Amino acid sequence: MTHPTQDPEGPETPDQILAGELALRVLSPADEAAARAREASDPAFAAEVMAWNTRLADFVADVAPVAPSSAVWPRLEAATAPAANDNDRLVFWRRWAVGSTGLLAASVAALMLMIARPDPAPVVPTVPEGGVTRVATLTLEGGVAAMTIAYDSVTGELYLAPTDKMAGDTRVPHLWLVKPDGGVQLVGAIDGSAASRHSLSGALSGLAGQATAVAVSMEQPGHTPAAARPDGPVVAQGEMQQL
Repeated sequence: MTHPTQDPEGPETPDQILAGELALRVLSPADEAAARAREASDPAFAAEVMAWNTRLADFVADVAPVAPSSAVWPRLEAATAPAANDNDRLVFWRRWAVGSTGLLAASVAALMLMIARPDPAPVVPTVPEGGVTRVATLTLEGGVAAMTIAYDSVTGELYLAPTDKMAGDTRVPHLWLVKPDGGVQLVGAIDGSAASRHSLSGALSGLAGQATAVAVSMEQPGHTPAAARPDGPVVAQGEMQQL
C-alpha cells in the first residue's frame, strides 16, 4: 500500500508526527483541542491527519477477521459465576466473548506506532527493552473499540491506549485480568480517556503474562471493589493475544 504523505526514505516531519498522534487519540485534551483547531484551519495539516486515518484503516482491510478460541466463553462464564444473579453482567460477558482479529491488528499497529516512534508524546514513555509480547483490544457493546492494551511480559510494563468512548463517564474504570482457571483479578483504577503506562510487579506481573482476557468495569468514585469480583457493570472486554 502507498501513502502520498509518507516519505519512505526519510523520517517523519513534526507535522506528520502530530497528525499521527491526533489520529491515534494520544494527545492531552488541551493539545488535542489545539490540533483539531489547526486541522479545521490548515488544509495541509488536515491532509496529514487524513493520511494517517487511511494508513491505520488499511490494516483492517489487510487482515481477515477470525473467531477466537472456543475456550474463551467458558472461562469468562466461570469468572463471573459468583455474580450469577446479575443477569445484565452475564449477558455482557457472553455477548462479547467473540472478538475480531482484524480489529486487533489495527489496534496493535496503532499502539506500536504510539510507543515506538523516536519522540513519543509526553503521556507515553519510551518502549521498554523487552518488547511488547501480549496485546488485546477491548470492545464495548456493539463492537465499538474502547481500548487497546499491550503488555511486555519481560519488564512487566502494561500500556493502555483508550479511545474516547469512555470519556465523560462520572464513574471510574477499573481493569481486570481473567485468569486461566476462570477467576478474575483486579489490576486497579485506570484512566479511560488518556494513554498511560503501568508497571506491574510480583503476582500481578505473572498473572498478566498468563491472562486469557482483560475487562473493564465501571465503579463508583471513591470505591475499590474486592480483588476477585467487580461491583459495577462490566462495560468492555477483550481476549489477550500472544505476539
